[in-house]
Amino acid sequence: MQELNKKSLFKKKMNLEDIIKFTGLSYGVCDENYRLDRDEIGEHTLIYDEAKLARGFELWLEGSDVLLSLSLPTAPSEIRLFYSLVEKLCNEFNTKKYLREDEEAYLYEDEEFIKWDEEASIVALEEMTSKTEDEYRCFEIFGIYNPIAIGQRELQRIDCNLNNLEEYLNEIQSLDVYYATPSVYRKKDTNELFGIYSIVADIPCVVPNKPYIILDQIKGINYWYVMIRKGMTVTYDDFINHISSKEYYDANHVIALLNDDEIDALIEQYSVEI
Repeated sequence: MQELNKKSLFKKKMNLEDIIKFTGLSYGVCDENYRLDRDEIGEHTLIYDEAKLARGFELWLEGSDVLLSLSLPTAPSEIRLFYSLVEKLCNEFNTKKYLREDEEAYLYEDEEFIKWDEEASIVALEEMTSKTEDEYRCFEIFGIYNPIAIGQRELQRIDCNLNNLEEYLNEIQSLDVYYATPSVYRKKDTNELFGIYSIVADIPCVVPNKPYIILDQIKGINYWYVMIRKGMTVTYDDFINHISSKEYYDANHVIALLNDDEIDALIEQYSVEI
C-alpha cells in the first residue's frame, strides 16, 4: 500500500468544513476500529464517492496547507477522481501546481500520475498475491466503511485487475451488514484483559473467525466473549462454533445471523459469567 501526499501551495483561506463541502463528496471519520462514522468531520476526515465505494481519500489541514492522501491499491475510478479533486481545488485556489510526495507537480502531469498510480496498484496486488501464497494468510486493508481482509479467495477473484478490484470493493461495502468490533475491559479480581463483541438478533453481523484487535493496538487479551443479549454472554469459541447461519464475508470474517430462538439456545447451553 502506497500513500500519496498532496500538499497544496494554496493561499486562499478556507476552513476544513468549507473544503469538505466544496468537494461535493461524502465524508466521515474513522473510529478506533477503523469503522466510518458518517457525516462527521475531524482532524483527519475521510472523503469518498458513495456511488463507487473503494478506499476513500484522507483530507486534513496543516496551517494554510490542504493535504490529501490516497491509499494504493485502489480502484481506477478512485485514482482518477483523486486527481480530478486535486485539479478542482487547484482551480479554486488559482494555481496550476501543487506538491506531490514533496515534489512540485503541475496539473498537466496528472494523466501521467494516474498511470503511475494504476501501475503501482497492480504491483501491490501482485505482491499481495505472492505473499499470500508463500508467507501470509491474508492482508487487511482499510476500506471506506471498515477494514477488509484480502486473502487467496479475494485475490483470485481480483486477478491483479483493477477493474475487478473496483467491482469487489464496491460490492463488499454495499452489503447491508453490521461490522462488529470488540470493546476491551479489565477483570477486577485478576487484572486480566478481556474483549467483548456484541451482536443483535435478526441483524447480519460481520464477526471474525478468530477475535482480535486491529493493528494489535491492545495486547495481552486473555479471554474473548460475545454479548448476545443484554447481560448475557458466551465465550467466543462457543459462539463461532455453534452458530448455524454463517456466510463468508472476507478472508478473516463471516456474516452471522441469529434469531431470538437461536440466541436463547446459546444462552441455555453456553452462557458464562464474566
